Amino acid sequence: MHQTSVLIHQARPSHQILLHQALNAQGVFDVRISASNNDLHASIVAERCPDLVILDHAMPTRAGLALLARQPLARALLFVGQAAPKRHDLAQEARSRGLWVLAELPWPLSMPRLQHALQTLQVRPGRHIQTVMSAPHAH
Repeated sequence: MHQTSVLIHQARPSHQILLHQALNAQGVFDVRISASNNDLHASIVAERCPDLVILDHAMPTRAGLALLARQPLARALLFVGQAAPKRHDLAQEARSRGLWVLAELPWPLSMPRLQHALQTLQVRPGRHIQTVMSAPHAH
């Protein structure tokens, strides 16, 4: 049986801990945390890309767009928090690039919604991110 691997990229340590604990409570134990953009990039170019990358909706736009441009990134993305007003909606950008956005979960984290997202990931194990060629967006 395939063990789902998850990479959390979250700026706030308290949110990292909450996400890690929530995933463990759902039976997901292959969870890594990237402490910086460099850690994140090193993790996604490793031999085995994670099944799921969890990103902060409010991460800086430039860093988020650079991350979304990397292929392969993961089978699926999950955004937590809220997209900041007057900032680029990274989840929408990911979708426009053909990436699978599993869910967008606001804080406080809803365990039933997280469970549903993880079940969706398990139901579609063969799903892979499509590579979409698109011109860089000027924002």
